[in-house]
Amino acid sequence: MSTTAQPQQDMKDILRPYLQANPSLRVNVTVLNWESAWARINAAAESGQGPDLLELGSTWVTAISAKGALEPVPSTVQGLVGGAKQFFPALWGSTHRLNDSQIYAIPWYAGARVAFYRSDLFQHAGIRPNEAFANWGSFKQAMQKLKGIKLDGKLVGAFGYPGKNDWDILHNLAPWIWNAGGDFLNADQTKAIINSPEAMQAIRYFKSFADEGIVPASALERDSAQIEAGFFKGEYAVIFSGPWVLKMLSTDKAKGGQRESVTARNFGVASYPAGIKGNQTFFSGSNLAVMKSSKNKEQAWKLLQFLVSREAQIKYSTLSGMLPARLDALDDPILQQMPHYADFIAQVKLGRHYPVLPAWGKLETVFRTHIAQAVSMKTNDGSDSNKLGALSLKRVLDQAANEADRILKENP
Repeated sequence: MSTTAQPQQDMKDILRPYLQANPSLRVNVTVLNWESAWARINAAAESGQGPDLLELGSTWVTAISAKGALEPVPSTVQGLVGGAKQFFPALWGSTHRLNDSQIYAIPWYAGARVAFYRSDLFQHAGIRPNEAFANWGSFKQAMQKLKGIKLDGKLVGAFGYPGKNDWDILHNLAPWIWNAGGDFLNADQTKAIINSPEAMQAIRYFKSFADEGIVPASALERDSAQIEAGFFKGEYAVIFSGPWVLKMLSTDKAKGGQRESVTARNFGVASYPAGIKGNQTFFSGSNLAVMKSSKNKEQAWKLLQFLVSREAQIKYSTLSGMLPARLDALDDPILQQMPHYADFIAQVKLGRHYPVLPAWGKLETVFRTHIAQAVSMKTNDGSDSNKLGALSLKRVLDQAANEADRILKENP
């Protein structure tokens, strides 16, 4: 899937040493965008006709393996790549289904989200970052203090996040829900609890920044990439995003980066502000798997081993900005050169993944659709409408839970 600026060319660069060592091998690469990839891969799984080796988002492995479309990873291959101990635990947990120890994929790269903030604006407003990101209360106070701040005579949005049309809206909300003590499913993953008081509290808190004008109304019409671009241009003091932002801020403008920008000289990273259940972040990534329909399984397993090797993962990380999935690659000097890389890695330890069950792909669509509807509702316009807004929000979340429960019953 498209994760780098030139995915076709970048894959050629990654594969070059492997193909030089295997001159008789030909590798055809097909690049998909994330928005259409699920439908394409799902169709391939249904038809039994697909590529030898494919990338799967970490939330997709269980659904595709449940269709019988993936070849189990041989124990010999698992041993050759280092096994579970060599990868982030949260990402290794996505390589198999709940209550099933059979491994169907190997982690390729990882990603997590943290807060990026303008250190110069925080200093100008007299805000200490360690205090601002301590908890929900201190974060709200800091954002209120930043509201109306100007940079070079231009108004800066205190906080920037995208609105209902953003593909990543569920990922944006998940840490807030978890940190409030809420979740998407109950402990045994048999019932949806997205309509719990804790989840509702988190969504209302998240929405309050837009309702109070701390998040500019214009931001809600943007997607994640546009919010990140706005941060680079000095339009927002705080955003929450992934390691690719570090990559952009350490890459020369001539190569499409932002290293010469004012933001690159004045930024820091921090964890999500803590709720009553801590300050976890959303942790995800991608895995590589071999399809059962492959006519070239031996070559596919060898290619997979190369792609998840330490050297190949470091190369991919330098091109994409994503984190290596391998723990032994995290401290590579090339990656350590990025400003605040070590700070980012410290936050990754707080990462949490979605549930690993076959129905998650359908559930994610339901949750994303209804959360997009929820965040677009107005609920803070005074006491009467606030009560009405809370009831409307509850109805939306109840509907999401009901639809999710039906999916869980159909896909036990």
